[in-house]
Amino acid sequence: MPTEKLSIEEVRNYWGKNNIPQQWYSKKTPFTLAWFNELAYKRYDRYYAYLKKEAEFEYHSGEEVLEIGCGLGTDLLEYAKHGAIVTGTDLGEDQAMLTKLNFELHGVPFKEIKTANAENLSFPDSSFDLVVSIGVLHHTHNTEKAISEVFRALKPDGTALILLYARGWKHYLKRCFIHGILQCRWFANKFDWQKVYNEVSEVHGSAPKTAIYTKRQIKRLFFRFPNLEIKKKRLGEFFEYKPYGTVMFPKFIRNLCYLFNLEFLIGENWWIRAQKTEPVKDDDLWSVIFKHY
Repeated sequence: MPTEKLSIEEVRNYWGKNNIPQQWYSKKTPFTLAWFNELAYKRYDRYYAYLKKEAEFEYHSGEEVLEIGCGLGTDLLEYAKHGAIVTGTDLGEDQAMLTKLNFELHGVPFKEIKTANAENLSFPDSSFDLVVSIGVLHHTHNTEKAISEVFRALKPDGTALILLYARGWKHYLKRCFIHGILQCRWFANKFDWQKVYNEVSEVHGSAPKTAIYTKRQIKRLFFRFPNLEIKKKRLGEFFEYKPYGTVMFPKFIRNLCYLFNLEFLIGENWWIRAQKTEPVKDDDLWSVIFKHY
């Protein structure tokens, strides 16, 4: 649900130059080629290794790809490197500027990078083969409206790849039990879990809005899409969290969790792959082939 008292300006101001995600991954000189490269290395090899597969970077060559919330341009650049025709949008001017710089330093072309509100995109209907938004739309004022814009901007057979926060280990054990109950934030916020999430969810804290979803809520958000795949991803920080200066879980427990695929139960993010049209049935396959030849 939208947060009625929240304005787009509040969201834009919060995610300004000092709060743009990923930039704290590197200690190298900011805004240099080496800095951008280390950000990419940390993102794909340490924190979000699953993105290499799930984001399908290498499988959209020649397609029109839009990223909503491009940030520093790390993910958008990967699509462009593999031949996609890329467009990037972000609510903030700093993010758009840094994404352009990232592309220029790498010598990779892009179609367009500009500021835009995810809830009111300026693109015509059916403009893109792929729309991507990774860890962004749970922060916008009206996530439902943003998802409807994703649907509108996609071509009839287009695909959306979206990451949203899940009610997994991080947003139950850590956010609710540790921050909410043990640290008494739930009581201090008059028993309002949404205020607790906003207060503790991001690196700098006190975000204007951080929505966290159940699987049922995800299905409601994406009800327009007839072909929907939903799965939980990322256990990483589950094993890195260090209360009182000690590691919470031994390494063998981490290995057991992955061995028994507990990620689908307690992963911290929803990875959503939504297609705008129904999958082609076997009986219709030849009609599709003859349509193109």
